[in-house]
Amino acid sequence: MDGAALEGGVRRSHVMRYRIAFVDCDPAQIVHFSNYFRWFDTSSREFFSACGVPSWRDTERASGIIGTPLVDAQASFRNPATYGEDLEIETWVEQWNTKSFVMRHVARRGETLIAEGRDIRVFAKRDAADPLRIRAVEIPAEYREMCG
Repeated sequence: MDGAALEGGVRRSHVMRYRIAFVDCDPAQIVHFSNYFRWFDTSSREFFSACGVPSWRDTERASGIIGTPLVDAQASFRNPATYGEDLEIETWVEQWNTKSFVMRHVARRGETLIAEGRDIRVFAKRDAADPLRIRAVEIPAEYREMCG
């Protein structure tokens, strides 16, 4: 867990390391854009795990929370990357709201910025009236505290 300076304190962040595979690339041997979204999503869960938040299977059993689905995702691609290169993806919560929160992701190859992502997520439970649907719930205070 890394800490990056914020106004008035330290931001809790997590760095996920990933070696790019050939299958991650398009025919030009450049990472296909969709993989960044996959890696950002994985990094989000890794962030929560590093903060001590139980698996979504366990939270569903304990409180009904099934995870943190996306409601918006954006990315900017700054430099190309290719197979065999090592990336570090730093992830943190930029903003906590009542039912939603904003996560930031920065992918780097060494000191080179490769991509930046921002997504909005909610904590969700299954809808009691229709278990095939989900609904956003208030973010548990304990998870906010754990994740700083």
